[in-house]
Amino acid sequence: MSKPINFDKLAHQPAYRVVSEHIRNAIISGEIKTGELLPTETDLAEQFGVTRSTVREAIRLLEQAGILGRADRKRLVATLPQTDAVGRSVSSALLMHQVTYEELWQVAMGLEPLASKLACTTATKKDKQLLAANLVQTQEVMDDHDRLLEYEIEFHNLLANATHNSALLLARAPLNELFYPAAWGAVIRALSPGERILVAHQHIYAAICQNNPDKAEEWMKKHMIDFRRGIEMGNLGFDQPVKALST
Repeated sequence: MSKPINFDKLAHQPAYRVVSEHIRNAIISGEIKTGELLPTETDLAEQFGVTRSTVREAIRLLEQAGILGRADRKRLVATLPQTDAVGRSVSSALLMHQVTYEELWQVAMGLEPLASKLACTTATKKDKQLLAANLVQTQEVMDDHDRLLEYEIEFHNLLANATHNSALLLARAPLNELFYPAAWGAVIRALSPGERILVAHQHIYAAICQNNPDKAEEWMKKHMIDFRRGIEMGNLGFDQPVKALST
């Protein structure tokens, strides 16, 4: 006689989560457009048949996710999630999954050369001006490791912005949260990286101005391999799970 199949009882989601999912789905599907005002909390409570406190809790989740904002004290508006908010959310998941520095470097090794290559054909005059200004600022802080880190990360962000590719920007957001700040300490303990960073950035910038995607990609790969060398020499523990930075 076969063993009877038993199912667990269905778990009922709290009402605020059900409300949150309904609003979220309406925004993601485009039923509610970005910038469009939502009904008031009172109206939402009446429409869903729940209390205002339930609606407020649902709104709190959506505000944390970055897809709802405040048009004023009483009105809500659908918003696009900002890159930094996405980065924090994904970073939390990466920490919980115990993603290693090795895994993050592999992602960076794929995304950063791609950004350099794409920027050769998409960078505007303004993008190039910002990159040029970054090079000047980098040259001025060669011996200040904290400032050097700031301009190193800024260069990569400016480069990514120059692609005007939202998918790439969102995909690389966790690198700024977890990878670059933590790994940099290992690099500066092992190397004197200022000159090497500046040279790599200068070559990448020149390739973008010359519309030479192969050269831009090649130099970014060299830059990322050099970065890995510093991490290994600094004994960060490439196979170790990444850690949240202290605040």
